[in-house]
Amino acid sequence: MKCQVSIDWLTFSVKKDDPGEVIKDYLGLDPVLFQDTGYSLLGYNKVLRFSDICVCYDPRQNDFFKNMGVCVSMSGNGCRAFETMSKLGKDKPGEESVAFLALFQLLTADESANISRLDIACDDREGYLDMEQIIKKTRALEINSRLRWKDIHESINGESKAGSTVYIGAPSSDFRIRIYDKALEQGVDGHWIRVELVMRKENANAFVEEMTQSENVGKLAAQVMNDKFAFIERDDSNITRCTVCGWWQTFVDEIEEVHLVARCVVQHSVERISNWVEAQVGPSLAILVQTMGPRHIVEIAMDSLKRLTDKQEFLISDYNSFRTAAAL
Repeated sequence: MKCQVSIDWLTFSVKKDDPGEVIKDYLGLDPVLFQDTGYSLLGYNKVLRFSDICVCYDPRQNDFFKNMGVCVSMSGNGCRAFETMSKLGKDKPGEESVAFLALFQLLTADESANISRLDIACDDREGYLDMEQIIKKTRALEINSRLRWKDIHESINGESKAGSTVYIGAPSSDFRIRIYDKALEQGVDGHWIRVELVMRKENANAFVEEMTQSENVGKLAAQVMNDKFAFIERDDSNITRCTVCGWWQTFVDEIEEVHLVARCVVQHSVERISNWVEAQVGPSLAILVQTMGPRHIVEIAMDSLKRLTDKQEFLISDYNSFRTAAAL
């Protein structure tokens, strides 16, 4: 697939008191999978977590926090776990992601529901977008947009550049665009540039309501991009009459045809630890195996069990629940 569109972050709240009820009815998941984290989050005293899905409850009560109910927040991996494992909409055949559409229908039907953040990821896997070209256009202010704030963040690893992120829209804005090299961030081969639409409050609620009435999330994302910004050629003194860059228009046109497709790959934090050990420590482990034997590696691991923090213990338990749920 040349381009893909996915939901990469979702935070919503409903006026319910029982987190188990929200997990079962709104997420279509088994509450048994979720564990108490022992910490507070987002103005709530208690948090249940499964994979990267956090369910916050027992809200603080003061002048700023009143009648907040239960809040659910999913990061990118949490979104993948939800759409893969949720029972919502499972009676509908096909490859399209039905869990989110079913959830959004529940939320729009609930007058107490509020979506405080929604990120839509639009991925170019074909080669339409080039980060250096995007950075050059941003620096030259060759962007037709009502969003005045433009920013470029560059990361440095040692003496070499590790990647750049282009932001359009202020950090405090209810709408912001983030563009970066996802392949570089993930350390994978191939072309993968991501354009993220970060929507909050009214923008997020409006997009979700539109999704319940449209079968094509790509068309909605394209409409938002066309309305909010475009990279242009400076061929007219009036910026609104400037020609849209061909490569950008081609990308937006491709996005317009994309439906919301479920991603089957869900990587848990434990799997990322395994990848890191393999890439960074693998040769050192090989030396120990060849000199002291594999049993020595096991002894080191077993001796380290007593040094595990509460967070690491939670990670182990969460991974075991994650694998159990994935096998069902």
